[in-house]
Amino acid sequence: MTNYYPKGCRCSACAKRDDDCSALPFHTMPVHRLDGADAVVICSEFRQANHDASLKAGGGRNRR
Repeated sequence: MTNYYPKGCRCSACAKRDDDCSALPFHTMPVHRLDGADAVVICSEFRQANHDASLKAGGGRNRR
């Protein structure tokens, strides 16, 4: 049986990092890598904690 875990660095930068995410359907999320019986997934519920602030600072991809 495969155990699914979210990619940890995304959790620490997530706006919901203090929420209990254990009930999320990690088994349905895209797999980042396999490690034996474990699958590290890319969480589809990830929301960048400082997203609005980084946009206001002009750090977007479409910057000229």
